[in-house]
Amino acid sequence: MLSIRGATKRLVAITALVSIFVLATVACAGETQVVEKVVEVEVEKVVEKEVPVEVLKEVQVEVEKEVPVEVVKEVEVEVEKEVEVVKEVEVIKEVEVEKLVQVEVTAVPSLPNLEPQYGGTLRIGYLDQGTLDPMLAGLSQAQSPYGEIAYDSIVMYWYDGEVTPWAVESWTSSDDLSQYTFKVRDGINFHSGGALTSSDIKYTLDRIRAEDSASPLKGQISYIDTIDTPDASTVVLNLGEPNAFLMGDMTDYHARIVPNGVGGEALTNAEHGSGPYILTSHNPTERSTFEKYTDYWRDGRPYADEVVFFYIPEQITRIEAIKTGALDVVPTPPIASLGAFAGNPEIRISETPSAGVVVIDMHTSYSHLQGVDGWDKFQGLADPIFADKNLRKAMQYAVDRDFIVQAAQFGRGSPANDHPVGVNDQYYWDEQPIIKQDIERAKQYLADAGYPDGIDVTLNTADIGFQLEAALAFKESVAATGINVEIATHDTSAYWEAQWIPCCPFVTSNWGGRPANAAIDVQLRGGTVWNESFYNNSRLDELLDLAAASPDLNERKEYFREMQEILIEDVPVLYLAYSPVIWAHRDNVGGVQAHAALAHWLIEEWWLQQ
Repeated sequence: MLSIRGATKRLVAITALVSIFVLATVACAGETQVVEKVVEVEVEKVVEKEVPVEVLKEVQVEVEKEVPVEVVKEVEVEVEKEVEVVKEVEVIKEVEVEKLVQVEVTAVPSLPNLEPQYGGTLRIGYLDQGTLDPMLAGLSQAQSPYGEIAYDSIVMYWYDGEVTPWAVESWTSSDDLSQYTFKVRDGINFHSGGALTSSDIKYTLDRIRAEDSASPLKGQISYIDTIDTPDASTVVLNLGEPNAFLMGDMTDYHARIVPNGVGGEALTNAEHGSGPYILTSHNPTERSTFEKYTDYWRDGRPYADEVVFFYIPEQITRIEAIKTGALDVVPTPPIASLGAFAGNPEIRISETPSAGVVVIDMHTSYSHLQGVDGWDKFQGLADPIFADKNLRKAMQYAVDRDFIVQAAQFGRGSPANDHPVGVNDQYYWDEQPIIKQDIERAKQYLADAGYPDGIDVTLNTADIGFQLEAALAFKESVAATGINVEIATHDTSAYWEAQWIPCCPFVTSNWGGRPANAAIDVQLRGGTVWNESFYNNSRLDELLDLAAASPDLNERKEYFREMQEILIEDVPVLYLAYSPVIWAHRDNVGGVQAHAALAHWLIEEWWLQQ
């Protein structure tokens, strides 16, 4: 029997931020305060070239008198000259740096010696919002936190990575892992007044599994054969074959529990959950407001009386809003913006490492989609240029992943290796060959692909997560091989629907951290709706099934070793860098703890000092 945790465990992330920031972290509940000081340092002369700076819209630029850089060796860097309003191309001049501005992070207790308090309104700034139906949640930033505070999950990951009872208070499985039995927690009521029972969990999962379902979770739980509900508190999942990963799959944010019989537009346009907050108003382009559900089943939760989601596409606007106190929390602020918090004691950063990853997708094939329902846009299309593995291998060896980490993520995170398995995952292949930049090898692959004189490609991206920064770093990194990259930057609010999968054969993306089986299944199994590279490898699909069915850990590890070997060799996706989870919040907000698991927020644990 597992018991639910009542107190937050602390995760401490100790990460170095280089280039603009030099971070010194001290363990203190994952909380840091950004302060600024100037130190004398010896530096080499930095020669800075004239570079055209492309500006998409008018922005205000604050100018430092000392240029913040970290010099490792004589390099060429791009900087902006001192202006008040950036409108056109800027010319950078040769300068000699005599000082650098050092930003260090020192540990500051998160509201020390204070107990959590009740009341107040939490104001959170997100990029955008999409459909309200949990099973259809896409990639809009506010969809997963909406589902979490308005609905209940079957189980959740706690901060330590363990699967934790939620609406299901306990579970058992058969010895061969082909049947799971859930015990539903008593005393959970929907906001409409009805009790949450086994029939609601069955209905939720059956909706996702239905033949006409468009849920991204559908393929991932296709191994469920039938679901029985012998009584109101018991759910029995009968699997078509053994599966070792079911409980992890049940944490997915598409599996929020909805009432039996409620579907369609009722869920798309309104809230019908049992979570800690009730949706009271909703404008998907402006804001959503929530009030505390006083009959929530978790004792003492939530703390805040009201939560407001503000939808603000412009990153600079969200940053300014938290600086002035107009917002209380901003998830995933750009790392480059952390310097804007320097010297501001009212802003704190919560950060943790994760298996989240920034990638570049290469469409590998359209031929296997011909005649397949649901892929109308791709009917009649010839395979894209990246169907040639030699071209993909050229990209693989052309890029310097260490440079991507430094330039795009300012030293936070770590290089990835062309698969989505996190380095701390139990299925990570420790002996895998680590891909390093090899210019001559990349040129040979280019020649083998038919491009002995180089190639011009357009990389589509948006200012989401670390995608734009990674795209710019990628362009610079691969230039020496003859790969000439044009960056096409798109509107953030429409990017996932307009560019990500349906448009462009060369496109940036990013993924939240998932366990190995879920990451590979969702991103790379043939024919799935979020297979962004259109990769189709029958052996990879077979290995996923074999790993799920095996009760032996070492055997599963061998299957995942082969999967990683296949992906490194085939390189359908350039997995560039693992990214940390970073949330910025005001210093009067307690309980905020960045969560490494995909789409886990635990906003009900956050509170305001009154």
